Amino acid sequence: MGNTATSPQWPAMGHIPDHVPAELIKPFSFAGEPEMSRCPFSATSRLHEGPRIFWNPANPQFGGSWVPTRAEDIRYVLNTPSLFSNKGEAGFSGLVGEQWDLIPLELDPPEHGKFRQLLNPLLAPPAVAKLTPGVTERAVRLIEAVRAKGGCEFMDAFGRAFPIGVFMQLMGLPEEHYDTFVTWEFELLHSGDMARRVAAAVAIRDFLRTLASERRANPTGDLTSFVVQAQIDGKDLSDDEVMGILYLLFAGGLDTVAASLGFFFRHLAENPEQQTFLRENPDRIDKSIEEMLRRFSVVTVHRMCKVDLEMAGVQMRAGDWITINDSLGSLDPAEFDEPMEVDLDRKNVRHLAFSFGPHFCMGSHLARRELSIALHEWLARVPTWRIRPGSPVQVHGGLFGVEHLELEWDAA
Repeated sequence: MGNTATSPQWPAMGHIPDHVPAELIKPFSFAGEPEMSRCPFSATSRLHEGPRIFWNPANPQFGGSWVPTRAEDIRYVLNTPSLFSNKGEAGFSGLVGEQWDLIPLELDPPEHGKFRQLLNPLLAPPAVAKLTPGVTERAVRLIEAVRAKGGCEFMDAFGRAFPIGVFMQLMGLPEEHYDTFVTWEFELLHSGDMARRVAAAVAIRDFLRTLASERRANPTGDLTSFVVQAQIDGKDLSDDEVMGILYLLFAGGLDTVAASLGFFFRHLAENPEQQTFLRENPDRIDKSIEEMLRRFSVVTVHRMCKVDLEMAGVQMRAGDWITINDSLGSLDPAEFDEPMEVDLDRKNVRHLAFSFGPHFCMGSHLARRELSIALHEWLARVPTWRIRPGSPVQVHGGLFGVEHLELEWDAA
């Protein structure tokens, strides 16, 4: 995959339902707003200046959706599955002409709880603790490969290579396919070209189907082997259930930590005094990660109204979609003083980077451990890094991320 950032893409305006008041209509592209290529968080944070909830007709997936801009409303939607459904929110199976759910993401209770109970132990703190030595070894190896060079393109050298490599090992995915997987992930999640998205979705589906078949015949003890051998209520998982789990793990495991690392390291490159503080106070790194997760929350998800309802004075109808952009909650000025500032002394950081409620990210423990190891090892081994003068920093909206980040430092 090259280093070209996603081109701004403006979807066609969707149908505006009769129950949407004209004053609440505001077109906004989470992928295509011009400022998304510079700072997606600045672009979204300005939405706090408008209505508490607005109707966005520029939603490419659903044709239109409500967008709550306050953390209070976002938490309410995420924590009330009796009113708001996850069914079909990602829509990946539809891209390949099938109808399986991403599991457990696109399941509502009670089915959701059964699969979370099955999968949670795989990424719980005890399991993550066992992975820590290998994760640390991988981080050190990647850092040492560039440390003496005095610089690197961070996303290729570490930002993607580190978390994706960890996840591939966990899933039992062959590392020689790394470049292919990264390309598929980019096309599926970030391409504005529907044909390319569909082609990537089909390629991922076909690969995972073959992988599942191989692990059924020859289990190896990896996460994929666990999934194909798992049972719920004494019954083997169906082929669609296996696909739904593996597809979600694949798509989720290849992007979000890499995105967070890109924004974290860009911020620290632009704020060397915070690098110095963390070098001198390594015991503060984990707490600081929570503040940076708040400041750089990268995920956007969706929910669908199950019934007619009213939220914050806005009338919604059954079947209406709601777009939940985590950064809108994490940057809500009603909850945080100077929300756009990274305050390493901020108290009571209550961010939404890992969502909220029953669908709280089951990979959060592994993500936090990877971020912690990355910062501890970089700060211990690499002098103060900065953005290479004259080099472009390329970022994108959609699922927010960094495409290209050239760092430099004074080599020993």
